[in-house]
Amino acid sequence: MSSLRSDSLTRSEPIDALRGVAIMAVIARHYFQFKYGMLGVDLFFVISGFLIGGILLDGREQPGYFSSFYGRRAFRILPLYWLLLVIATPEHWGYYLFFMQAVPWLQFGYPLTEPTFVTWTLAIEEQFYLILPVLIFWLPRRWLIRALWAGVLLAPVWRWLLHAYAPDLSWEFLLPGRLDELFGGVLLACYMRGYCRSKIVWGSLACVPAICDVAYAMAFSPFSFLSIAALTCCIIVWAGANMERTRLLRPFLWPGRRCYALYLFHMIVLDVFLYFDFGFYAGFIAFPIICIMAEISWRVIEAPLIGYAKTRFARAQQPAIISTAGAV
Repeated sequence: MSSLRSDSLTRSEPIDALRGVAIMAVIARHYFQFKYGMLGVDLFFVISGFLIGGILLDGREQPGYFSSFYGRRAFRILPLYWLLLVIATPEHWGYYLFFMQAVPWLQFGYPLTEPTFVTWTLAIEEQFYLILPVLIFWLPRRWLIRALWAGVLLAPVWRWLLHAYAPDLSWEFLLPGRLDELFGGVLLACYMRGYCRSKIVWGSLACVPAICDVAYAMAFSPFSFLSIAALTCCIIVWAGANMERTRLLRPFLWPGRRCYALYLFHMIVLDVFLYFDFGFYAGFIAFPIICIMAEISWRVIEAPLIGYAKTRFARAQQPAIISTAGAV
């Protein structure tokens, strides 16, 4: 792909910039009540499926497939995540250590106002990391594609069932309800590696969950349009991965490459200023502070650990498409 420049890990500026767009949308939602900011989470999940799926697809035949992937993921995710738990000390923190916070949440309710609630996305990501490497490693290509499409097509069904029989909002905050975004991103990575035999069939299948969401809303009541968001985000990621000119996206490169710390700690910083009753101005004051913190985190913690993990869990050079320092 001519739009993707290669280094030892083949970075993609457009994809990094899209992550910047995603994190800015999330922060705008929490800091400035931007109505559509949570679409940034949908974009994050699709990007994560695209990037992680690409890494695993390219490395499936290489020695150290599992150790390389999980070693790098651990050094990327765990240090800052555990630092957040030390600072915020959430209730039921023992579950958080192993990304099982959904267990007490299902029992006692979703703590929407706690700063550590943002970790619901990381819990979903970690569960995704347990499933996807096994699927890619063990399944032949044909069955892998079928399994991925099954996850995408069944995602609306899971959301309907969770909405009907699980505690409120479970459809939004548990892994089954997000499979069309995560597996959709992986399918996009497969598509860009030539796994698609029929563009018409894939395009038709991609529209099915969105049509189901619309039909359900018309027949019963407005509920969830996550499948439409998933399809839209897949189109955005595909366009970004094929983008030749990135000038308009360059302002988002910095937040895209600092998005992990921005995401994890932005609510803690905001809550400090809300606690001291800054009211309307809390978001405007908190924003430059969280940006400074993210830059310090990158230079002092994240970049050194990522560099160490690259050396410690080195893998063979891949000619393939995209990998970045980490996905949120």
